[in-house]
Amino acid sequence: LSSHELAQGYADVKDLSITAKFELVDEPGTYLLAWTTTPWTLPGNVGLAVGEKISYGMYEKDGERVFVATSRVSQLGEGWELTKEVLGAELIGKAYKPLYPYARTLAPESEEGKFERAYQVYPADFVTTEDGTGIVHTAVMYGQEDFELGQKVGLPKVHLVAPDGKFIAGTEFLEGRFVKDQEVAVDILKDLQERGLFFSKENYTHSYPFCWRCKTPLIYYARDSWYIRMQDLRDSLLAANGGVQWEPSHIREGRMGEWLKNVKDWAISRERYWGTPLPIWQSEDGTERIVIGSVEELRKRIKTNGNSYFVMRHGESENNSKDILDSTNEKKWPLLEEGVEQVKKGAQALAAKKITHIYASPFERTKQTAELAALELGIPKEEIVYDERLAEFAFGKFHDGSHAAFIEWRKDKNYSDAVPGGGSYQDAKNKFGDFLYDIDQKHAGDSVLVVTHGVGVETLRSIATGSGPEESKSLAYKKIPEKGVAEEIDFVPLPHNEQYELDLHRPYIDSVVLVSEQGTELRRVPEVMDVWFDSGSVPFAQDHYPFENKEQIDRSGYPADYISEAIDQTRGWFYTLLAVGVLMDRGAPYKNVICLGHLLDEKGQKMSKSKGNVVNPWEAIERYGVDTLRFWMYSVNQPGDSKNFDDKTVKEAARVISWLDNSAKFYALFKEGTIPGEKTAMDVWMDARVDATVREVTRAMDEYRLYDAARSVARLIEDLSQWYVRRIRDRAREGDQAALATLRSALRHCALLMAPLAPFIAEEVFQLVRTNEDEQSVHLSAWPASKQGILWNLTGSQKKEDARIADMKRVRALASEALMLRQKANSKVRQPLAKLSIPGTLPEGLSQILKEEVNVKSVEMNAPELQLDTALTPELVREGDVRAFMRVVAEARKEAGYEPKDVVGVEVSKQAESTLSGETFPGVSRLTFGEGGEHTAELSIGAIAFSLSSDAS
Repeated sequence: LSSHELAQGYADVKDLSITAKFELVDEPGTYLLAWTTTPWTLPGNVGLAVGEKISYGMYEKDGERVFVATSRVSQLGEGWELTKEVLGAELIGKAYKPLYPYARTLAPESEEGKFERAYQVYPADFVTTEDGTGIVHTAVMYGQEDFELGQKVGLPKVHLVAPDGKFIAGTEFLEGRFVKDQEVAVDILKDLQERGLFFSKENYTHSYPFCWRCKTPLIYYARDSWYIRMQDLRDSLLAANGGVQWEPSHIREGRMGEWLKNVKDWAISRERYWGTPLPIWQSEDGTERIVIGSVEELRKRIKTNGNSYFVMRHGESENNSKDILDSTNEKKWPLLEEGVEQVKKGAQALAAKKITHIYASPFERTKQTAELAALELGIPKEEIVYDERLAEFAFGKFHDGSHAAFIEWRKDKNYSDAVPGGGSYQDAKNKFGDFLYDIDQKHAGDSVLVVTHGVGVETLRSIATGSGPEESKSLAYKKIPEKGVAEEIDFVPLPHNEQYELDLHRPYIDSVVLVSEQGTELRRVPEVMDVWFDSGSVPFAQDHYPFENKEQIDRSGYPADYISEAIDQTRGWFYTLLAVGVLMDRGAPYKNVICLGHLLDEKGQKMSKSKGNVVNPWEAIERYGVDTLRFWMYSVNQPGDSKNFDDKTVKEAARVISWLDNSAKFYALFKEGTIPGEKTAMDVWMDARVDATVREVTRAMDEYRLYDAARSVARLIEDLSQWYVRRIRDRAREGDQAALATLRSALRHCALLMAPLAPFIAEEVFQLVRTNEDEQSVHLSAWPASKQGILWNLTGSQKKEDARIADMKRVRALASEALMLRQKANSKVRQPLAKLSIPGTLPEGLSQILKEEVNVKSVEMNAPELQLDTALTPELVREGDVRAFMRVVAEARKEAGYEPKDVVGVEVSKQAESTLSGETFPGVSRLTFGEGGEHTAELSIGAIAFSLSSDAS
């Protein structure tokens, strides 16, 4: 029921609405007033609906009494007096006189008995008092709620309108008129006026459905449809869904669970041309019906003319013996004696087949073969029919050439590839197919012999099976046809396309007539399948189950590990997959579901062209990169939440990608370490962070919590870039192998963890750090394994690792607090301070990290609170000046384009005129960097200016 799957849009339209009077049978002169915005449905009225708890009043004026909802009395106008007030429940069952007789007079026999329940008042939940009179006119066939009410109470289903939207014969002044014509509504109004059944009219603006393709108005129209009775499977559906892990978890019992609890029968048919045809054939009177389950079953049921077909290749001919191909019959190559004997023997083998007709190629060698066979089979040679469609293959450039050369040419060619100057196997198949289907219509109960060339045998094999190009090629090449030997063709007229390939779609399938067990002719119903049935069948259909791969599907191919789609698919693909799985008695087709929210604009609104808020994906990709966008979708929020495409949050994802990229580039600068080095507390901590993240991400991935996995990786990459790489810069520059090995391991693990989340940066980083022991690609590598295990836990290693991570977290927190104290004291970070006092204790290696991070000479432990000594001594000031000077030199090197590994020379004058921080400071006259080139930069430190040049003089 409805406009089926027509794409609907809605528009505000102004229609003529009518309030009609329905006279009560047992109370002449008393009327129920019903209001409608679709007057064309009034002739189909078979019932009225009220709300049981709605208050209705009987109002009287000039001897006429009407019922309306008391809250809608304003619709009556002036002068009406309330005489009685009742609840809708008291009106239920009251009978009224029909407005029009058409429904009863035009009802099919199957509906006639239902009229004893027609033209009465029924309760309905959909009745409101927002518009109209509070009494709803019901035309069962032209509204969804009307139909459901009619189905529930057993009202007659009678169409007064044809599928073209015009009133049918027998509707008198309405016959043949289009229901949406404004004149139709006006004429119905006039007719009701003349008969005293009209109360009022108005022009009413309301939202009405239109087809957004052709812009024409739609009408609701009840159509017969094929259903699957899903309500009978409600418990099975709920049980199957109960075993699925949903992410977000609330979807299982919420949106999906509620849908299944209220599951409706599935209307699986559509009145369309394109789609999978319903495989249902039935007799003209509908008493016999079969559902076809396979092509083989279809072949057995297809109505045939009872003919048998045999195809014989001509006997050995002179051109065969000389290995000469002949496409033209110009030389009229005859049969050899050997060929004559082959044909006689082959014909004798056909004696029991009772051949009645012979068709042959007009070539000399096939003509002789046909005449010899006719003689053996007792058929006058004058009855042989010669048909040009049975002629030899068009060998083109191979005509008069060797068969071996042609075989060599065709071995790597497609079925449709034509010989230069000639034809293709597909061309040959088309002409032989045309011949076979043609003569099959001309014979009934005959046994036909077809005498032709090798190509005829090769192509008729595939025509009979309806094979596609690859299978046709295989059938043609697998066995060279024997000369003079007849091959039976198991032919039935299959539905086929222009290439004589089996095609089960319309229009080909519609012409297929089947025969029932009782011998009745059956024709296919016209409908096609709901496309969602195709989608729901994917787990089986993709492997051609049960005709192929049955064992694999039965054993391990079902159900799938997981599926991911948007939240609206709870009533789409998620549901239809589950429905078909339960129908197949296989349960849920998936173990896990990641149910995604929708992508919205930055304000949380649905994107639409009309609003102008659509984000062009290609522009976004160009701006941010595919890795950033992909990682953003994983990390911005939980999968089930809608995602607002906000520049700010996308940049946060971009920062994570940038951190990983920068860390990899840093490693690339110093990866060839030259100093053995030893693992420090920083290295041990980094290893522990990596291992802990591997555990977190693995657990989250196993539980399909992609957001948690992405955020965990992001935190690791931030720690790697913003803490570890920053803390090991000097060690890396010095070539410390321990630091670089730790960095390499961390980058490798980040690449492996990021591979499913940001595949391109993951591959780039992996290629930088991979060794000969690694796979060729990060996407071919095994998922990283954590060190966690029984032994790991028993030895206390897990607790130690957790403690290291916790201690480093505390160090960073203390450093952050101490730096805030420096900021409050206006003390620059590069200025060394005497000491930092902290509550509690820290391991030696970590206290050293804290000293360096805060830039203090010592860390004193077990203080009552965090304290920073900001008093400066001359020595501390001098050290601060030196650090400031080193910073300026580093900046000069960077601006000059030199790398950290480049060696530079620095020249310093004896004394500068200016001072810095109250102390005299060495003036810099010149810095020299390497050899050659021209570069000068004017820089300053404090009040001291100096120049930078490549001039080494």
